[in-house]
Amino acid sequence: MSQAAPGTCSALQTSLDAINMILQRKLFSESKDEVALVLFGTADTANDLATGDSGYENICLARPLGPVDWSVLKYVQNEVQPGTVSADVLDALVVAMDHLVNGIQGKKGFGGKRLILLTDMGGEFDDDRQDDIVTSMKAQQIELNVIGPDLDENDGNDSDNDSEDGGGDARPGPSNGHARSQTNHGKPKSAQQKRGEALLKEMVSQVDGESYSFGQALPMLSFFQSRQVKAVAWKCPLQITPVLQIPICGYAKVKEAKAKTFKNVYAKNVAAGVQRSRTHHLNDDAETEVDQSDVVDGLRYGSTLVPFSAEDKEAMKMASAKCLKVLGFTKTQNVPRHHLLGDSTMAVVADKTDESAKVALSAFIQALYETDTVMIVRRVYSNNSSVKLGVLVPHIKASYECLFYNEIPFTEDLRRFCFGPLPLTDDPASKKSAPSDEQLELMDDLLEGMDLTVRDGDEDESGALNPKLMFNPYLQRLYQCLQHRALNPDDPLPSLCPQVEACLKPPQEVVTRCTQTVCKLEAAFRLEQVNKDKDKVANVFVKDDGEQGSGEPVSKRPRMGHSLVTGLADLVSDTVTQVGSARPIEDFKALIKRQDEDHFEEACRMMHERIVQLVTDSFGRQSYGKALDCLKVAREAAVKNSEPGVVNDILRQLKTQLQAKGRTDFWEDIVEGRLCHTTCHRNVEPFRT
Repeated sequence: MSQAAPGTCSALQTSLDAINMILQRKLFSESKDEVALVLFGTADTANDLATGDSGYENICLARPLGPVDWSVLKYVQNEVQPGTVSADVLDALVVAMDHLVNGIQGKKGFGGKRLILLTDMGGEFDDDRQDDIVTSMKAQQIELNVIGPDLDENDGNDSDNDSEDGGGDARPGPSNGHARSQTNHGKPKSAQQKRGEALLKEMVSQVDGESYSFGQALPMLSFFQSRQVKAVAWKCPLQITPVLQIPICGYAKVKEAKAKTFKNVYAKNVAAGVQRSRTHHLNDDAETEVDQSDVVDGLRYGSTLVPFSAEDKEAMKMASAKCLKVLGFTKTQNVPRHHLLGDSTMAVVADKTDESAKVALSAFIQALYETDTVMIVRRVYSNNSSVKLGVLVPHIKASYECLFYNEIPFTEDLRRFCFGPLPLTDDPASKKSAPSDEQLELMDDLLEGMDLTVRDGDEDESGALNPKLMFNPYLQRLYQCLQHRALNPDDPLPSLCPQVEACLKPPQEVVTRCTQTVCKLEAAFRLEQVNKDKDKVANVFVKDDGEQGSGEPVSKRPRMGHSLVTGLADLVSDTVTQVGSARPIEDFKALIKRQDEDHFEEACRMMHERIVQLVTDSFGRQSYGKALDCLKVAREAAVKNSEPGVVNDILRQLKTQLQAKGRTDFWEDIVEGRLCHTTCHRNVEPFRT
């Protein structure tokens, strides 16, 4: 297995990679499975069956049955070396079966036994005992998995073997199909290998086992598994009325995956005890230590820090009892998806020991489904825990039915943010930046092409993205770095593994669908570089009389005929022609300095447009204060210039526009600040609400 064509990886190295991946999955998922390692084709012989002339030579029990730890990973990485000795693969299976059966005697809690054989079948073997081995596997209920030869290759069947077997050691990853391995690692298969593959194929068929080629197994095994936790039911009666209560059990259906926190870690000396201590110190030069009894929590109220002791917390804590109480029913459309909170979803089913509860809950699920209705419930996880508001949604499948529970917000938890509308083509101010019909159509095509629920033009339940087969790239990278640092403490951290990097990229079929649309988008949305005019920068170090003086070139003179006596701000600023959004008040004051009545009305019109823009584009009430200041300045200018009618007209239009845009809260601020009318010495009827 150590021989390979130039430029290709040997079967031995590929097998070691697969073993390493299997051990990684067991280690990082904190699996309680026990694993043994049997090597055949070794120079030494070390197994319980090799006594006298019984055979079983060149077979070594490298690691007895036990939980996976770092030592076995180090052994696989550093101690397994290629050799020139051959051994019988069937003898190795017998040794492995014997150790597996004897190793679990007296132990409880094991749900199954499995043999994983990694070989290219290049060595000699004696098939006289094939039937006895198959009979023993069936009698001992041992599962057989073969990794290496492609047993389906000769049949022409491109089976993906997408099985969800018990241990998950061959669970497929999020790749689009499984790649076929090269034939015998770049070399033609020998007659011995073909005969061995036929033998393995027959054995796998007889024991209902599974086989994977190296090209199939490595992508599957390259993804770390999450920790497997046995589901524990949350039991509580579903209280519909004080009289009608249904015993139910809640199981976590989906929960956020989080990396394990390592608190007690001391790699150099395992026997050394780890002690943690926490001290509190003042924020002074001496860092004075404070006793734990003198420390109390505090909450900020403005700039004041209010002490909040444990007694205060206990006194203010709401007393509650464990419950799941129905508050009412509502249509499904009244609970939008973005209102679902929490980091998990719970599946609610009837208590399996109560037949009447199963019938009652099934009736409620069917009724909710038929009427498109959900239940709003009050949930308290345990006595004196916080009260949660939730929704129970019916879920019916061919094999089961249940209610899905999700948390929903209280009224105080809702944040209603108002966002400005997109540019409209009928608005002259935004017509220039409004997208064309062609651009909108291209964006629609791009969104349809990026739809991950469609695969090869056909709608599929999973599509191009199957959440059941996706891994957490954060955990994948974390475990990769942990393993590398544990086995290679002096080396730098490795680069991102190709499997994770490939899965972070869009699927190839999605890229293919969107390529043509992206090219059209590049042509429809052209980006042009804008070169700033450097000549607009004024030079203040020029004489006011226009003379060069001291050899200053004429091009360095200040523009617009400014004088040094007007101040530095006037020298570096251009002539104001409109009310901008950055400094609207300063721009407005600069415009109304001109002694022109028509120009005053034009400045007020610009200020009106700017106020509407500030209010419309405001994130909540963020820009309301700036808009009110603009209105106050415009009102004061109208009184000073004896033009109250101009601002009154603006207020009439502003009220209508605010009501149309759903910004009535800003108009309420105007009324509260008594800015809704403007009068002066003229006899003009003010505009009021």
